[in-house]
Amino acid sequence: MTRVAPGAPGALVAPGAPVAPVALVALVAACACLTGCAGSIVRPDVTPATPRTDALLVLPGFGYGRGGERAIRALAPAMAREGIDLYVPTYVTRSGLDSSRAKLERFLRENRLARYQRLHVFAFIAGAWTLNPLLQDHDLPNLATVVYDRSPFQERAPKIADDRVHFLTWVRYGSTVFDVARRSYAPLDEPGVRVGLIVESKPTAFVRRHEQAARAYGPLAFDCAAFGQRHDDCAFVAMHHEDIYLRFAEVWPELLAFIRSGRFTEAANRVTPPDRWSAKALAERSQR
Repeated sequence: MTRVAPGAPGALVAPGAPVAPVALVALVAACACLTGCAGSIVRPDVTPATPRTDALLVLPGFGYGRGGERAIRALAPAMAREGIDLYVPTYVTRSGLDSSRAKLERFLRENRLARYQRLHVFAFIAGAWTLNPLLQDHDLPNLATVVYDRSPFQERAPKIADDRVHFLTWVRYGSTVFDVARRSYAPLDEPGVRVGLIVESKPTAFVRRHEQAARAYGPLAFDCAAFGQRHDDCAFVAMHHEDIYLRFAEVWPELLAFIRSGRFTEAANRVTPPDRWSAKALAERSQR
């Protein structure tokens, strides 16, 4: 069981200009396709007679909503049968990555995740940008596994938001999106920690809508080495960022296999997908 406790493109508005409430709501809703954050915490509700030795910490980020929360929470019983307790914190703040990191550190401490023999992490994009610098300053001796959700498409979304819909993004989410856009990825280099990459091969509707801006940032690189992260295995999924949340049940078997063995399943797709936005691909698309 788990316990859940409460916890578009458009014209910018000049400072001081009045905005009709209905219009502002519509503008904010348009920005919600970029990022969302469900407002609850998932954690074990009942301590089993035999304490579990493993915990899984899922670090959601931009795009996480009620649907994703339900999808991940629904897997808690299956994880418990595998001897794994599930934790999903609400840690992303409006104030930026520094305060989000402090909130995550407090969650780890208050929920006593150090008591488990092994701690495993699945980090979405904002989760990686939050967790990795935290690990540079705070030792987690029981950290055994980290699997990152990476995306050549979606990792451009924060920069697009910063450049193209800055005001709307700030109204809805504060400055954390901008921190992710402006800070380079800090790789995890913890000895003895097994690292896996799950790479999305499809763009979200937000990125597709801003395809020209995304392409202007340079070629897309799907090769696993391009993510600047040491890893023990890397697999590609035919999903976009929102899919990973809503279809987390499809990711779970790969995550469990990696937790157990340090490798994804034999059925995992390890073939690097082509860049659908390359000059050649765009030329072929225009001829159809």
